[in-house]
Amino acid sequence: MGIVIPFNHVIVEVHCLYGLVESQEDGTIPEYCRYGVKNPGFHCLKNNCPYVGHAPASHEIAFSGDNGEVENEDWIGFGGDMEPEIYSEIKDVELKELWKEVCKEKIQEAYAEYMLRSKLKEE
Repeated sequence: MGIVIPFNHVIVEVHCLYGLVESQEDGTIPEYCRYGVKNPGFHCLKNNCPYVGHAPASHEIAFSGDNGEVENEDWIGFGGDMEPEIYSEIKDVELKELWKEVCKEKIQEAYAEYMLRSKLKEE
């Protein structure tokens, strides 16, 4: 039996902090800076870039491309007009559970539709 490696998918929001502090403006741009400053990606985390910042991307559904990076129009995060007008912790929890339920259903629907349209699986 082969080695089983545990894994998980983690969605994080990655920030480029280059130039945020005046003393850093003349800092050396790392050679691994794939897309230029102010265009962060996985490469920043992989290389432990001194200018990288990150935060959890909670309650988001997204499509990532070849590099596992999500473009501006390819994600929806719970918030804004999805939140209750008058804040209530109970209502907020209920709405996030509803969002989770809808997202999981849509992910399964997308998979089933893809398999049907791609003709990779006989129905």
